[in-house]
Amino acid sequence: MTNPQKVIKGVIPTKTDIRKRPSLQDGADLRKKQGNGRKAVTDRKLPSLPWWKKLLELPRWVLIFSGVAIASVILIIVFFFPGSPQKEAPTKVAQEATDLSTSPAGGGFLERPLEQPASPQKATSPEVEERPTIQSIRLYPPQATRIDTLKAEVVAAANADPKRVTYTYAWKVNNLIIKGATGETLDLSAFKKRDLVTVTVTPYEVDKAGFLVESPVIAIHGIPPSLDLQAPLKKTKVGAPLELQLVSIHPDSDTITFSLEAPLLPGMSIDGQTGKITWLVPPNQKGTIRFGAAVEDTDKTKVTKTFDLNVE
Repeated sequence: MTNPQKVIKGVIPTKTDIRKRPSLQDGADLRKKQGNGRKAVTDRKLPSLPWWKKLLELPRWVLIFSGVAIASVILIIVFFFPGSPQKEAPTKVAQEATDLSTSPAGGGFLERPLEQPASPQKATSPEVEERPTIQSIRLYPPQATRIDTLKAEVVAAANADPKRVTYTYAWKVNNLIIKGATGETLDLSAFKKRDLVTVTVTPYEVDKAGFLVESPVIAIHGIPPSLDLQAPLKKTKVGAPLELQLVSIHPDSDTITFSLEAPLLPGMSIDGQTGKITWLVPPNQKGTIRFGAAVEDTDKTKVTKTFDLNVE
């Protein structure tokens, strides 16, 4: 058996497999085309970025500095350059005053414009000067007690006519008006120690009332204690012991204290609580002898007296 002969097919070169060898002219044309391509790419404009992206691409210190500068400018504008005030429109009265300030013939016949009225103080100053006034008020006595009658002494102005000016009084005790107390005096017997008293006085000239004036406030003082000496029960003799008794009335004080004052007698003593005095008359003492004593209440009101003794 014979082997079939292998047929070797020849490879026929196709047109596509045939490679053309580049020539010098072809290289020049290729370089020209590449050059034109680069130029076209270069000439094409790139798309622009948004402004905020460009701002973010700046350095950080530039952004911080710019923000501080903008904030400073805004603060300066807000605080130092407020809005300019708007001019107010002229009122209707001002316009009428402008129209009336000139006559139809063009001559002025108003002495002053209507928008500038006369000062009320100048218009009423003569009336104020004519009203009666009071210069001062003084209460007497300044340390009045419940057994005193308080009097208001009014000092009128220098230009006041005492024959034409009269006064009305309103007394107050502890800031309460005392009904019926309309005169210049006030009886203090109905009140008590430490009550506060004041009076308001209003001047009148005929029917025209002046400016009322209030006096200083004073406090009612307590009634001072009294001091007396009881007569000895027996005659005072030389060399004999002597007992004397001081007595006091003190309606505004719970307790009192007695004491000896000048002139002092040697050997004389006193009980400060009871006011009992003891003394041994020395042999050389005869005739009238004087000694001093005092009493003091809780308000430190002290009353001093001098007493006489006859020694036989």
